[in-house]
Amino acid sequence: MSISTGFPALIGFDLPGLQDGAGASRVIVTALVDGTPPNDWMRILHRLAWPSLRLDHGVEQIRLVGQGIHFVGAIKDPRALSASVRGLFNEINAKVLDRRLAAMENPLDDDGPGAAPLADPAISADPRLDDVAALLAMPAVPGMLELASAMTGMRFVAVARVTADRWTACAVHDGLDFGLRPGEDLVLETTICDEIREHRHLVQFDQASTHPVFSSHPTPALYGFESYISVPMFRRDGGFHGTLCALDPNPSRLDTATVKAFEILAGVIGAQLEVPEASAEAGHKVASMSDALSVLSGQVDALEAAMLPEQFRTVTARLRELVDARGAVLG
Repeated sequence: MSISTGFPALIGFDLPGLQDGAGASRVIVTALVDGTPPNDWMRILHRLAWPSLRLDHGVEQIRLVGQGIHFVGAIKDPRALSASVRGLFNEINAKVLDRRLAAMENPLDDDGPGAAPLADPAISADPRLDDVAALLAMPAVPGMLELASAMTGMRFVAVARVTADRWTACAVHDGLDFGLRPGEDLVLETTICDEIREHRHLVQFDQASTHPVFSSHPTPALYGFESYISVPMFRRDGGFHGTLCALDPNPSRLDTATVKAFEILAGVIGAQLEVPEASAEAGHKVASMSDALSVLSGQVDALEAAMLPEQFRTVTARLRELVDARGAVLG
């Protein structure tokens, strides 16, 4: 079956998956499919998966990442789980077909092909997406992520909210067709950002395959990247928010100035993530994005011009034009 029909074909499994720390019982079993399943298919998966996969196999979370469906939990028998998932795929496909045939007779069927799209993260009632909405409401963020991509040469850049149990993309610049959109998750245990959440330090390498540590690290191999940089992001109140990260399948050669500029971008974005209600109660003025970009420009000017790559100066100029245009609109 083809993804164009909405019935993803199960290609195979990645067993047993990554462990959540040394000696931990939580593992990840990944079902590999030939395309990204549509929303109606995923809704039925979630309906049928609980509570059977939780009770019978110890599955705690289900995450769709690109063309992989990750089952995370204290899974004692990954092969038994894979057999159950195969049967589940057949059941889901049958139900999706039934619903689509019914929708041809009743176009108002909520689960039919004409169903409304998922709610926009900015208006979702899900509290975990508040941070996504906050980033989407910041007009200069796309320019900042474009700047980060241009100056590092890495084509995928994201602001991620990272907690003890979730990794969620808040804003994304995707020149790789990586397929991750704001509001979507990666499996936390497969990310380097999860480690950064614990040690709170920058992680950067130019070529994973030749790196003394990351050549044997599972994450670059899992997602297929060679170059990577990730900086912890802190809110204005000092609380840990997540990371500004960039990656690319090609090796990079980042100099000190570029790494420093990347840290500056993370700091400026993070400073705007104060909860508005908390700031108002404390009597703090929430800085506008023009204020934030002025801070960025000032810090960029403070760097030695000779150290800055030409592409950095070019995109910074475009970013400043964005700020000026935004200021003119606001008056």
